[in-house]
Amino acid sequence: MAAIKLVYILTFSEQEHQWMLFDGNKLSESEGPDPKNKYPVVALLPDHLFFFFKPKGVNKSRHAKSATLMQMNYSFPEQDFGFKVLRPSGGAVLGYTSHDLLDRFLDTHREVLGRATVLTSAFTVCWRAAVAEGLSVWSWKGQDGMQILASGDDLTYFSGGEGEFSNRYDRLGLEGNPEDINLEMACKVFTDKKIKWSRLNLLSGTSSVADKSVSIEFKPYLISAILATLIGLFFIIGQYHRWGVSQDAAASWRTKLKEVYVAALGPAPGSDPYGKILFKLDQLKSGGGSKGVDVLGLLSFVSDSSPVGIAIESFNLGADSGNIRGKVSSYDDLDTMMEKLATSVAFNFVLEQATNAPDGIIFSLRAEYNR
Repeated sequence: MAAIKLVYILTFSEQEHQWMLFDGNKLSESEGPDPKNKYPVVALLPDHLFFFFKPKGVNKSRHAKSATLMQMNYSFPEQDFGFKVLRPSGGAVLGYTSHDLLDRFLDTHREVLGRATVLTSAFTVCWRAAVAEGLSVWSWKGQDGMQILASGDDLTYFSGGEGEFSNRYDRLGLEGNPEDINLEMACKVFTDKKIKWSRLNLLSGTSSVADKSVSIEFKPYLISAILATLIGLFFIIGQYHRWGVSQDAAASWRTKLKEVYVAALGPAPGSDPYGKILFKLDQLKSGGGSKGVDVLGLLSFVSDSSPVGIAIESFNLGADSGNIRGKVSSYDDLDTMMEKLATSVAFNFVLEQATNAPDGIIFSLRAEYNR
């Protein structure tokens, strides 16, 4: 069974104050809270000390407060009082300003008001309950005879009996019976809807007692934390995916590079295959000197002297000579090639073997460097 949420309510009538207690079901007279009270203490300031204004079409706006202030400044340009906005939650927005007698009232009742944790008014409480109930047309009657008829975005102030009320109601073109909201009904809505009384403070800095009904609203911070966490997770997941793609690409390039090393250096390229390739390249570039064969010149001359369709099967390079094994289409092509090779000044070509094959002549020749 849920614990009963008590609320102490302080009301004023003709400069006299009265304590009441709402037990979750009804209002009754009370002697007021004790010093160790843990329940909300709500002071209902006289409504004639305030003027309330309901803005038009800004309930769901992100800039509802500034829009409300703009509408109030436009509607009451001659007013010298500061306009304020109450937005307790969601689409509930109410503009208001205070009478110049408010400060005197607060000074007069400063001692008893110091026991309150929320300073608001009866109309504000009823308005918040009507918003929670989703009422579009409702009425409220204050202790001093002032009445307010709420219809859509309009608040109509007037005094008088039922005749004046009917006249105002008909003038607005309303039909049916409006919902009459009183303080006890509103308190029940607050209990049922779990509405926070602390959100209805019309004044700040006037109470010396901490607001026992105030609880830190974690929802905005929780939403921000969740969004920040999700953004962080998406960023991490994206970076991890990019890292995985980079790793796969790097592995593919390493495999292809290893294949190049194996093709150039054999199945055991060693721990520094790149260094070996640079060393061999240096040897090839210096092959025309006294220490070896000019391999690039040799290959260039053989290529220029070879017939169309020749296939070089192997090329072995020694310190002073090289062996070339390949295949040509016929002996005529081989003879022609040997005649061209014999014209070389730098190399001496010797045909070591020529063998018939089903699709041509396989030959082996040695190329020696002429010192």
